[in-house]
Amino acid sequence: MWHTPPVPPNEEQRLGALAACQIMDTPHDARFDRLTYLARRFYDADVAFIGFIDDKYQWMKSLTSGDIIPPAIEREKSVCQVMVASGRPLVVGDLHTDERFTGHPTIPLLPLHFYAGVPLLVPPGLVIGSLCVLRGAPGVEEDFDVQPLVELAAIAVDELELNTLNRELTRLTRVDALTGLANRRCFDEELARAGQRCRRTGEAFSVMLIDIDRFKALNDGFGHQAGDEALRRVGAALGGMAARQDDTLARYGGEEFAAILCGSDESGALSVAGRIRSALAQAAIVHPVTGKVTVSIGIVSRPASEIDLDRMIAQADAALYEAKRRGRDLVVCHEDPDGL
Repeated sequence: MWHTPPVPPNEEQRLGALAACQIMDTPHDARFDRLTYLARRFYDADVAFIGFIDDKYQWMKSLTSGDIIPPAIEREKSVCQVMVASGRPLVVGDLHTDERFTGHPTIPLLPLHFYAGVPLLVPPGLVIGSLCVLRGAPGVEEDFDVQPLVELAAIAVDELELNTLNRELTRLTRVDALTGLANRRCFDEELARAGQRCRRTGEAFSVMLIDIDRFKALNDGFGHQAGDEALRRVGAALGGMAARQDDTLARYGGEEFAAILCGSDESGALSVAGRIRSALAQAAIVHPVTGKVTVSIGIVSRPASEIDLDRMIAQADAALYEAKRRGRDLVVCHEDPDGL
């Protein structure tokens, strides 16, 4: 009889290791596709996949056939969650008749019977995902050897570690040198990733554009060095707002900043905007005209089914313009999903 495996004692550490890999919802990568191709061919399988498992979902980084296995599935409906709990390979001759899986919510929907999976292990023995092969025909050969699958999984982990090193090497190309926030290139990359994640998870998604009010007057009145110092201090205030792993605060260009808020609806985005304004008020950055530096903020929030990234950026920009038009030092939300 099927029983949902318990959450492992190292779950928090495991999720931290997965988050550090920054692999969830990234684009297809030929390095991982080669591994699933080899696994499928070596085991004469109908499907092979590499999946990563967070607290709620199993997401497929590489999948040889999307017609049979979905690109993502709730963790509680996954077979691979067994390996998250055990840390050991799992080989099943027939998922449909094996008593351990009687009552499993997904298996009756699968046209596949044979299953072999191995965990993706990162030090110190943390299971962040799996490499699996499945066949339509049931049965396990007498000489079946899971070790090649184990070795392919180890190569996948090596690729993850290499990817982490490469990401660190390129980190400076994604950071704005003046403010220490993400730069425009990083913002564009994270925007695509965050939009994909919210579409997958069904979460709301918000984008925020933030502009320093009367920045030209600050530069003209106090000089460019004072303008740079104001940008640094605004960047420091904004940097403290990104409390969640999937949030991104960036310098969008000039005196304009931007925020990506995964899983935040309009109410959540307004809360972040309020905290930003409070942080800037406390920073008390001197301005020659207004006394203190203030910002105008444009927000757009949409449910997962209505995420259109280009359109949302245009709508956030329109809301920002409206905040400026109304007198600045305001937060305006874009309300009309059918217009700009």
